[in-house]
Amino acid sequence: MSKFFALLLIVFLSQINVFPQYTEFHPELKWYTIKGKYCMVHFHNGAERTAEVVAKIADEVIPPLESLYDYDPGTINYVIKDMDDYSNGATYFFDNKIEIWTSALDFDLRGTHNWLRNVITHETTHMVQIQSAMKLTRTVPAIFLQVLNYEDERRPDILYGYPNVVVSYPLASVNIPSWFAEGVAQYQRKEFHYDYWDKHRDMVLRCYALSGRMLTWNQMGEFDKNSLGNESVYNAGFALTRYISQKYGEDKLEKISHDLGKLGVFTMDQAMKDVLGKSGIAVYNEWSNFVIDSYRKRSKAVLSNLIEGDTLESEGIGNFYPSFSPDGTKFAYVSSKKEDYLSLTDAYVYDFKTKKDKQIASSVSSTISWVPGQNKIVYARLTDNNPNWYNIHDLYIYNLNTDKETRLTHDLRANMPCVSHDGKKIVFLFERDGTTNLAMVNIDGKDYRQLTKFRNGEQVYEPKFSNNDSYVIFDYSYMHGRHIARIDTDGSNFQFVVKTNADNRNATFEKDGNIIYSSDSTGIFNLYSLNLKSGVRKQLTNVIGGAFMPSIDSSGNILYVGYTYSGFKIFEITPEQQRKVNSADNYVWQKDPPLGHDKPKGDLSKFNLKAYQK
Repeated sequence: MSKFFALLLIVFLSQINVFPQYTEFHPELKWYTIKGKYCMVHFHNGAERTAEVVAKIADEVIPPLESLYDYDPGTINYVIKDMDDYSNGATYFFDNKIEIWTSALDFDLRGTHNWLRNVITHETTHMVQIQSAMKLTRTVPAIFLQVLNYEDERRPDILYGYPNVVVSYPLASVNIPSWFAEGVAQYQRKEFHYDYWDKHRDMVLRCYALSGRMLTWNQMGEFDKNSLGNESVYNAGFALTRYISQKYGEDKLEKISHDLGKLGVFTMDQAMKDVLGKSGIAVYNEWSNFVIDSYRKRSKAVLSNLIEGDTLESEGIGNFYPSFSPDGTKFAYVSSKKEDYLSLTDAYVYDFKTKKDKQIASSVSSTISWVPGQNKIVYARLTDNNPNWYNIHDLYIYNLNTDKETRLTHDLRANMPCVSHDGKKIVFLFERDGTTNLAMVNIDGKDYRQLTKFRNGEQVYEPKFSNNDSYVIFDYSYMHGRHIARIDTDGSNFQFVVKTNADNRNATFEKDGNIIYSSDSTGIFNLYSLNLKSGVRKQLTNVIGGAFMPSIDSSGNILYVGYTYSGFKIFEITPEQQRKVNSADNYVWQKDPPLGHDKPKGDLSKFNLKAYQK
């Protein structure tokens, strides 16, 4: 006779003490702790500045977030890492631990924001909101209902027969869909403005909406896609969360979270119906229809005068940093090709005559610069070939005649190189303790010289030599967006070249000394030329996605990276095509719909806690 047992097994994971945990062991590092009012910050030698800033930010943002979600997680532990050239934040909400990498995020699908202000608030929002939505406590992550059935006993000395049915049904204590978890973490709360609906995010959602490829309600719930699809979960989640806050009230974010924490609520659809009076799918349809209709109306003027040029490289979701060879017969670039992730790019050289490209080097995600007068290119790549096995960038030179690669620098964390026009020097950026600076070496990798002396979390990007090699232009950022700045090659005379309310980036020189750069001054990133003497600016593209990273040859042809619904492609636009753009500001994108925060104004380094505490 068979026997049947139904067992309710509860798994308890009790933690009396919480200690930082690390994925690698680095005995050469010394670890320290700063104690804040609401947090503990653990850091290693070399990351002192970041740790102090993190403690300050955490103590400022924790109380307002606790107030919004009516939940106190207790003391939060922040672990700061600056061993690798890697940018991320991770929240371990069962452990009350957050890990932060000091390198600022430079992601092509998002705009530029103050890294520590953004990531600390983002991850802390995760900690508070997810714990507030737990059905049980942090020490009980899940309950398993297990059913066992046994065969009849065939011998009197056997207590139970062999199991023939084993069913385990898990009941998780957390059931928050990806779009909502990441949406509220980007939304943070409306007064913060440490993250906002920038023009990169608008670009991604706009291209999805206009191409009829909006993520469905179910697709928004999980990360099972390539880089573009997974980022769209963040992107659409941010937009929908902001929509809910503006239409139904910010307090509904807290109420939905708490409803998800009820033992009888297992779906987001149900929680939204309980709180908003409409099912999740109904709110999604309402928002999606609004977004698509808004973008269609606002895109008519752009689409009536679309000036994009011709597509040269469309394979893959990521093609970046095109660079004309000195003779204009080839260009180098990096591409993800068939890979699913934007971080997995290799270096290629495209031949205009054969219209074919050739892979030159693997695992390259930096700018590529040609050595004048020689068939060589310089780039940076990540390597752990150093005494402590850190994953950091260094410079390499590749001889296209011999197919030989030579390493130029060691342990400099050198990235985004540019070779001078005389072929003797390389300017690049490097990272330390959450701040990036510019430095130079000779073409053989020797005679290291630091150019900038930033110390407070400033970020620099994509340096380029002037035509006479006397100074360098580069992107600069401290809070939000980017400006274009310059500095002489002896490290003097730092000043801004283009500093407006827009995001201005990716500047390069044309033969007459004017600069070509990308700007979102119309609301959509387009390419512009700027005469540095007269100040006259001309718009060179009019795209519906975005135009970035220009390279120009001696005839005025421009290569650039254009964003489409399927990712970043490489385009070429001729002088004749450029002249078809109607005016310097062809189209001004209308005021954003209620999808995200407006761009903040003023000093955001301080926040008034008392105004937002219950």
